[in-house]
Amino acid sequence: MSNEAIVLSNLVKYYDGRCVLDGIDLVIPPGCIYGLLGRNGAGKTTIIRMLLGLEPVTRGAVKLLGKEAAWLTAEERGRIGYVAEGHHLIQGYKVSKLADLCRSLSRRWDGEFFDKLMQTFRLPLNRKVRQLSTGMRAQLNLALAMASQPELLILDDPTLGLDTIARRQFLELAIELIGQDGRTILFSSHILSDVERIADRIGILAAGRLVVDCGLEELKGRVKKLRVIFPETAPANLYLTEIINRQDSGREMILTVANWNEQKRAILETFHPESCTEIPMTLEDIFIECTQPIQEVTI
Repeated sequence: MSNEAIVLSNLVKYYDGRCVLDGIDLVIPPGCIYGLLGRNGAGKTTIIRMLLGLEPVTRGAVKLLGKEAAWLTAEERGRIGYVAEGHHLIQGYKVSKLADLCRSLSRRWDGEFFDKLMQTFRLPLNRKVRQLSTGMRAQLNLALAMASQPELLILDDPTLGLDTIARRQFLELAIELIGQDGRTILFSSHILSDVERIADRIGILAAGRLVVDCGLEELKGRVKKLRVIFPETAPANLYLTEIINRQDSGREMILTVANWNEQKRAILETFHPESCTEIPMTLEDIFIECTQPIQEVTI
């Protein structure tokens, strides 16, 4: 039996004859914080729904904690926490009643940790969920999910509706959670600075394919953005493979290249540029470059 937290094997999904996911292979080991990124409609939520058994698979296999996702028992599902975008909770319940319900359903409820989160977020136990702000409902949802002590925590845009301070608190708590007993987090978010702060491995979906799947620092090392100045007009063809983006302006060229290495550097040097300087890139910069419609590069 596999010890991996999540395994996707040749995962394919069609909607109304349209291929949304085209042969996704992904392995997430225990103790990993995996940031799953993609533009709207790229398939992030579809993958998460298939992981949770909420969406059928067209072809391929989905495994969680070593078992087929569709055949997990209720007890095995209790080892998985989930926070969905929108934070849908029972509106008519008071916070305390909702917490009691979750406590009764959980086999591993950590009341002390839940109380700590409630104090951190300053959430009122005697107020009904419908009376909470969007940010407060998001905080409550996170607290309920974390208090169940999941081995695998799946977060689909969990910081939606949170202000900057609350988002930072969430990230710190997620890091604390992941440090306990090798727990795993699958973290999908549109706020790339959050992902960059918390994730140690990154996956980027584009055009139905997983075009990036590697460690965060490895990704930053593989993708390089260069400002190159040539003695005369920039050459029309550099004879470099895996060019993600290129912009020319006279003698200046701004070049983004995937899987940068010494061989590619040597090829560039044959054009005798006057200067070649690296432009620092954030995860957001890399994401924008790697998800442009014309891209066919896999990193």
